[in-house]
Amino acid sequence: SGTNYVETSLPNTTPTKVSALRDSNEARLQKSNFIPPFIKNVKLDTPNSKTASTFVPPFKKSRNSSKTEEEEPKHHFIPPFTNPCATSSTKKHTAGVTGNKPAEDVPRVTLAETASGEPVMSPGSEDPAAEAACMEDTLSRDLFQHLHNVELARDMQDMRIRKKKRQTILPLPGSLFLKKSSGVTRIPLKSAVNGKPPARYTPKQLYGLGVPLNVLEITSETAGSFRFSLQQFVKLESLTDKGGIQLADGGWLIPRNDGTAGKEEFYRALCDTTGVDPKLISEEWVYNHYRWIVWKQASMERSFPEQLGSLCLTPEQVLLQLKYRYDIEVDQSRRPALRKIMERDDTAAKTLILCVCGVVSRGSSPQKQSLGGVAAPSSDPQVENPFAVVWLTDGWYSIKAQLDGPLTSMLNRGRLPVGGKLIIHGAQLVGSQDACSPLEAPESIMLKIFANSSRRARWDSKLGFYRDPRPFLLPVSSLYNSGGPVGCVDIIILRSYPTLWMERKPEGGTVFRSGRAEEKEARRYNVHKEKAMEILFDKIQAEFEKEERDNRKPRSRRRTIGDQDIKSLQDGEELYEAVGDDPAYLEAHLTEQQAETLQNYKRLLIEKKQAELQDRYRRAVETAEDGTGSCPKRDVAPVWRLSIADFMEKPGSVYQLNIWRPPSELQSLLKEGCRYKVYNLTTTDSKKQGGNTTVQLSGTKKTQFEDLQASEELLSTYFQPRVSATFIDLQDPEFHSLCGEVDLTGYVISIIDGQGFSPAFYLTDGKQNFVKVRCFSSFAQSGLEDVIKPSVLLALSNLQLRGQATSPTPVLYAGDLTVFSTNPKEVHLQESFSQLKTLVQ
Repeated sequence: SGTNYVETSLPNTTPTKVSALRDSNEARLQKSNFIPPFIKNVKLDTPNSKTASTFVPPFKKSRNSSKTEEEEPKHHFIPPFTNPCATSSTKKHTAGVTGNKPAEDVPRVTLAETASGEPVMSPGSEDPAAEAACMEDTLSRDLFQHLHNVELARDMQDMRIRKKKRQTILPLPGSLFLKKSSGVTRIPLKSAVNGKPPARYTPKQLYGLGVPLNVLEITSETAGSFRFSLQQFVKLESLTDKGGIQLADGGWLIPRNDGTAGKEEFYRALCDTTGVDPKLISEEWVYNHYRWIVWKQASMERSFPEQLGSLCLTPEQVLLQLKYRYDIEVDQSRRPALRKIMERDDTAAKTLILCVCGVVSRGSSPQKQSLGGVAAPSSDPQVENPFAVVWLTDGWYSIKAQLDGPLTSMLNRGRLPVGGKLIIHGAQLVGSQDACSPLEAPESIMLKIFANSSRRARWDSKLGFYRDPRPFLLPVSSLYNSGGPVGCVDIIILRSYPTLWMERKPEGGTVFRSGRAEEKEARRYNVHKEKAMEILFDKIQAEFEKEERDNRKPRSRRRTIGDQDIKSLQDGEELYEAVGDDPAYLEAHLTEQQAETLQNYKRLLIEKKQAELQDRYRRAVETAEDGTGSCPKRDVAPVWRLSIADFMEKPGSVYQLNIWRPPSELQSLLKEGCRYKVYNLTTTDSKKQGGNTTVQLSGTKKTQFEDLQASEELLSTYFQPRVSATFIDLQDPEFHSLCGEVDLTGYVISIIDGQGFSPAFYLTDGKQNFVKVRCFSSFAQSGLEDVIKPSVLLALSNLQLRGQATSPTPVLYAGDLTVFSTNPKEVHLQESFSQLKTLVQ
């Protein structure tokens, strides 16, 4: 769970201490109904009664303070049961104290020796197993003799449950719910274990510290099938007389005929508990929560055996936890995080803390595993998912989660262990789009989580929705290029550059242009497009007119129409056919209404022809603007580039932030030298000189900026205001500038290869100092042919220093972000510009 495990050791003990402690344990066991599975100097003041003992809080283990430190053995094995059968030398291979496995499967631990060389009984020796086996044999015989009591108790319980299903049950909070909601200050788990992180112990150490052997092998998959051996928790006399035990909140736990109790028995015990309505819960609901409660309680005992050994995973605690979950989820109608998400009543993008509880597949690895490590077949053997899939739980329900590339790599390197907690933001719920219960979820539904929005959480973090749903802050250096969206970063803007224009070519590839170059390219494209459209329109119109002439019907010889026939013509098409090409032929004989009908029909024909012509032209233009057409449409997007520093890191590292299609309001808001918290970014690769790759941030439609305050002293360690560099400073080999860029002013004295693809020119400051500036593209391509001329005074911003030799003349490089101006607007350039202009004059 993200902590360093601590190996513990067990001190040697003497046989005298073991025998003395065993005698004291026998005396206590004869006075109490409750028999702890591993007695560790616990002083119990239980009255001599046949009923089950009352609930003991898991974090309050009263020690017998009357014993001195010498008399109190520490961390050595104490036999869980004192029974005459333990002295038998017969070896029996039975289920033993595991409750689930035969004795031969229990991890064996060798005998330890004291300083005197005498062997001391230790966990895993044959005596404890034989002793426990004898105890179970005794229990089985006694239960068989009193089997009618158990069956009678089970029948009575079934009768009570059937009766409750016919009644109206009023809610009655359980004792655990009342304690947690009482307002009394609770002791955090971290304080209860004295601030110690979870440690890793050997089976021998765990057994010696009071953790039963069957608890050592409980996983998130096997927890649902775990069964309690009740003889480890109650006196046999009480169990056989009443056929069961009454636990917390009044629920009766009736064991199976073999004396064990599992999820089925706890389901009936919960239904039999006061205040529980059996009609409101199902077996699946109880089985699910029983599984997660058992896994949680077993993990607590294994992680903190010195404080919690044999105290957490008890029937009393399990039924208390089940009743508490009933109170929360049924009576209080408060749903846990994963249930809200899967029922589509809340978003998975909020900050969550979930626990890794199993591995479904490890991505590209050929071996795929299910929740408990069992091989699981792929849904499509032909297609193998390159990303891993794991199970995550909020302690109440579970869901599958697909990892991205970096998280898959972490899983395969063992950095995401089962039982570890993750804090996640920006998760996506994929698969079925319908709301569903977690217990009825389809196989396709799962979360998608990303490395740039996920981190390992502390072991004591509370599962579920985090108290602050907003993204959590991350250093930029910890981000991955392929790690998905970034929740939040804290940055300082070092340099703001002019807007660039990126064009995606139809044949592939991209081209970045400055504002001046984009204006020139746009003018060239518009001229080319206008000419192409004129040619295209003339061609379409000629084809259309030719089709009209070919489709025109030959007119029959004009026939004489009488007045009576003319008056009968009322339809526009009939009038048009009768008039023909000479509208004056029958114009004198047409009524006013007929003349208007004829004109409307002619107008309709003209509009129809124009609409058809426009439709053909539109389709032709779409074809021409297609990627394969004669005049493909330009795909251009503006991008605003910023150089930033991470406020969470030490000064020195510089990153790039690209904001696509920036609104003008944002450009006026963000200023150099200011601190901002930025939400919802993405990452891409950015190759630097020398082949090094660093992360590059990009804005999205959801990106938001929050202005933060910072002291001037702190900002000065990251940010340096822009200044106009002098030519003498550039001649210094030790000269450095922020982001490796400089601003300066100078006169153009000569141009080298002005018509080439990489021209250069020389500048002077009027004091016999010179600087050479080389461009990455031609003057014509950059739109600088009318700007860079001899004897022109220029102001240049964002020139790049590349560490070349400064002798005999410093060399600077002009790229797409370099600004050339003969009338600068920046204050620092205006001052040096005017000084140089005055000096030359």
